[in-house]
Amino acid sequence: MFKKFTPENQNTYQYEANKTFTLSQADLTRHEFIKDSTNEVSKSYYDFARINFYTSGSTSDIYGNQFNIGNDGSGRNTFLNKFYDNGSIVFIPQNKFDEEIKRGSFVLTDTTTGARIVDDSDGNLYSTNATFSQSVSDLSSQDNYVGNIFYNVGVFAITETASFDGSNNYTDVTSGNYTVRYQGTSQINTYEWTCDSQPNTLNNTTNPTVFHTNGLGQLKDNLTGSNYPTYITEIGLYDDQNSLIGYAKLSKPIPKSQKLPMKFLLRMDY
Repeated sequence: MFKKFTPENQNTYQYEANKTFTLSQADLTRHEFIKDSTNEVSKSYYDFARINFYTSGSTSDIYGNQFNIGNDGSGRNTFLNKFYDNGSIVFIPQNKFDEEIKRGSFVLTDTTTGARIVDDSDGNLYSTNATFSQSVSDLSSQDNYVGNIFYNVGVFAITETASFDGSNNYTDVTSGNYTVRYQGTSQINTYEWTCDSQPNTLNNTTNPTVFHTNGLGQLKDNLTGSNYPTYITEIGLYDDQNSLIGYAKLSKPIPKSQKLPMKFLLRMDY
């Protein structure tokens, strides 16, 4: 009834799964930050953004190592030179992006101002429909970027203060109605087991309805012939102490072949 797995019968691997999220302003937490504001909340979020995300405020741990929770260590070309005295910072709930936001998937649509802002995969945000820009270079350049997104912590900031169309400033973006769309990523760990059975093995059954009621473990008389094969209905996984830790249930019973080897592939993701 039991068969041990060999190393060849077991496999583990990891893959990245992506899920698309679309959120409105009601699902997000936005804070305006102002450097010298008399409002302690606005001032505190300026300090928060400066210390945690922008190099001018990088701090260090007790060992003197520099850290920045917005820096994922990828060495990408992230621009941080437009951290001015005021702006806005928006927090995405972690259960709405899993492990991190997928690079190149972020789109902000502000229906109040008409702005459409996307990321460039390097942590920079730029407007795709701005009629005003600081230079004629690439939209996601150091001159034209309008903020940053910190993929690994689900935070984005609008730091540009200029106008993008002559009547609306970037400081107005996310102050009214807007949506964000992006993909969250998760690393999925997958375990696979190949359960094989030769014709002369695993031909017994534990189905109580096939035994005599005399308690001797004898099959009923009409089930002793070769015309009544064992049927496989589920495959259990046991630890070294023979304790059941999981099982796979087949969609329908499968007759156990007594002539050909059989293989079943079990897969578990978590």
